[in-house]
Amino acid sequence: MSAEQVQAFLKLLEDAKFKAAFQAATAEARRAMLTKAGLKIPLEEAEAALKGEGELSEQELGKVAGGDAGIISWPPPPPEEGAPDQL
Repeated sequence: MSAEQVQAFLKLLEDAKFKAAFQAATAEARRAMLTKAGLKIPLEEAEAALKGEGELSEQELGKVAGGDAGIISWPPPPPEEGAPDQL
């Protein structure tokens, strides 16, 4: 789905009447609404945008990739006194 198409769809959703009609419509009617608005995006992708589902932000992507897990500390803390050596 192109960013321009998504932005255009999200702009349409700012209109409360359009949003209410889109949410209440059947799948077939939703497809017709998208076509009438000149949007060429699949219904499933429009519904995902409506729900707020989409691409991950850079920060979210970093967390998924392990870049900011928040639990890994490097360098590791020194071992406690009396603790057995670990490899």
